[in-house]
Amino acid sequence: MVDNSTVIATHLTEIIRNNAHDLLGRQDVQHLIDNLSKTSPKAVEELIPNLLSLGVVQKVLQNLLRERISIRDLLSIVETLADFAPMGKDPDLLTEYVRQRIAKGMLAPYLQEGKVLQVMTLDRNLEEVLSKNIKHTEHGSYLALDPKLVEEIVQTVAKEVEQLVALNTQPVIMTSPNLRRHLRKLIEPSLPTVFVVSHAEIVDDINLQASGKVSLKNE
Repeated sequence: MVDNSTVIATHLTEIIRNNAHDLLGRQDVQHLIDNLSKTSPKAVEELIPNLLSLGVVQKVLQNLLRERISIRDLLSIVETLADFAPMGKDPDLLTEYVRQRIAKGMLAPYLQEGKVLQVMTLDRNLEEVLSKNIKHTEHGSYLALDPKLVEEIVQTVAKEVEQLVALNTQPVIMTSPNLRRHLRKLIEPSLPTVFVVSHAEIVDDINLQASGKVSLKNE
């Protein structure tokens, strides 16, 4: 038996984790940056405001929290942003660079004994269809798909996820780096707990194990 206070505390913790990205305000980010500047002033001075505004840094941190990724290693995040900010200011793309830099810690919660990471993959034809439908604009990139195709993809992923959950396995999908964030946004409304990784985020000592494949019926 679990007492009521424990149930409530667990429930509140889960709510906070699910909504941490919305709770992280501009002032909160400034506070985090101020604390970091006490120990690593040069890293902060290089990034803000010379390379990125506080608002862009906030969006990157929110992107990470949205996928339940810890931002405790703020120094690595700031240093990565300083390295890649000269190449572009798109917070979504910068988030991908940060993810690759902190991949070891990011993937740790999903590893099984022997550093095994069970992953679902996308059928090659499906991955090509999705990649071809990524549209690039001056304001960033997005995935443009027919709503019926979106529904079919989400339903197919959901079926694979159900099988993994029944086996007490955390669902993880692996795809290409250019597609990762778009696939995540595609399934997030219906499957927010499915973790999506890219090939570029798999560190050397991780042992991949296939747990399923997502493909469309007509393939």
